[in-house]
Amino acid sequence: MRSSSIRAAFSGLALGVELICGVCALSTKRQNDFNSCVQDPDVTILGPTDNGYQDARQAFNRRLSYSPAAIVYPTTTQEVQKVVQCAAASNLTVVARSGGHSYAAFGLGGKDGSLVVDLSKMKSLSVDPATGWAICQPGNLLGNLAQGIWDQAQRALPHGTCPYVGTGGHAAYGGFGMFGRTAGLLLDRVISAEVVLANGTVVLASSDSYDDLFWAIRGAAPSFGIVTQWTFDTLPAPPITINYEITYQSQVSKQDAARALSAMQSFAASNPSPKLSLLCPISPDQAGSVSFKFYGSFYGEESEFTSTIQPFINMLPGSPQLTHNSFNWIDGLVAITGPLDTSKPEDPNTFFAKSILIRPESLLSNDSWSSWVDYMTSTSTTLSYWSQLDVYGGVISDVAEDATAYSHRDAILNIQFYGSAPQGQPPFPQEGIAFMDGLVSSLEPNVQSAYPNYIDPTLTPEQWHTQYYANNYQRLTVLKKAYDPNNVFSFPQSIEVAP
Repeated sequence: MRSSSIRAAFSGLALGVELICGVCALSTKRQNDFNSCVQDPDVTILGPTDNGYQDARQAFNRRLSYSPAAIVYPTTTQEVQKVVQCAAASNLTVVARSGGHSYAAFGLGGKDGSLVVDLSKMKSLSVDPATGWAICQPGNLLGNLAQGIWDQAQRALPHGTCPYVGTGGHAAYGGFGMFGRTAGLLLDRVISAEVVLANGTVVLASSDSYDDLFWAIRGAAPSFGIVTQWTFDTLPAPPITINYEITYQSQVSKQDAARALSAMQSFAASNPSPKLSLLCPISPDQAGSVSFKFYGSFYGEESEFTSTIQPFINMLPGSPQLTHNSFNWIDGLVAITGPLDTSKPEDPNTFFAKSILIRPESLLSNDSWSSWVDYMTSTSTTLSYWSQLDVYGGVISDVAEDATAYSHRDAILNIQFYGSAPQGQPPFPQEGIAFMDGLVSSLEPNVQSAYPNYIDPTLTPEQWHTQYYANNYQRLTVLKKAYDPNNVFSFPQSIEVAP
């Protein structure tokens, strides 16, 4: 009996090895077919045995590690065309990497075996002084974009505050930031986009041509093609930026912290001036309560700022203190983001994040805010974690829910939950994801809406379909069938092909 069990075990092992070797052979054949197809000395291709591959496959989020079939570095749209054609012919799934900041490492495929098209060498950026339109390739990071359009034409765009985030994914999935209530999401400033489709053709998507594709890429671009060039409608930079903080000089009780957060929600629901941004970072402190402050920018005159912010201060418990300073546009931006120069490598992190969007019909109760503060002060973890609340709305809400694939227009708060491993280094604590799930559910146990750029790879298909795309998901699947029927552009949360 024992010998037959051993023979069966070895038989199973042999079969397993045979299957693994078969998969390896298939993967190697696909890569060889791809390399033979490209045959372009100007296109750098890094395969698993090439020098530089191991460094190139590292995710910004070191919680995740994937091994692409190859990583390719095109420099022109024509090279991207050739790469996509050859990948499709070799039965390789394709993903694009702009800045590599995907929380779920979807720019590396979100799984092993994808063909990664790294766009970091495509960094052209120019502003037409007559129209204010900026033509931007996706290798530009947000720091490059902000500094470039200011230097060339004293122009501005709404976008996030991390200079190292890539313009490709940021614009594709929303592009919310402090200037957003004034100027919209970054994707709302898109005039047109040059897109390489799954069959290798290049089209210009805009409201006048390929308008259905134009709708889809403003919210779900990586599922439909590779954007090799965005055209943004920039704005004259506001002449005055007032940066401000509202702080407490002494520790705030848990009860007053919950009241302050509830006050922020009430103020957001009152639809304050779109010239105002308001944020609240919050984390547990060492004294059994939470540490938080309010800060933001106002794009206008001081008298108008005072009349806008004072009602919020009046709503807060205790005796908060307001401080503020005035800047020009670029100096005010740098005061928030830090230096815009991205020439030095960015330090990676090891983390897990989630988000929720609070809508007017589902405002959180006072008990919910208290429950959240209680969780932060009573639940232990080895994670270093924080959350941030951003007042949403303004002109973002002037756009209809179905005007773009990005659907979340009537939200009033955007909340991000972010937990890092100790010192930001692997491994991520085993209980970390469960802790972060608990952090969210202590505030809102039934999440209906979330922000796609804070992507959560643990969501079920039903959850991410609804939370990221709401009623727009079904139309996206139909367009996916039209533009990418063979699912060339595929990753764990890419749009599915309609039956």
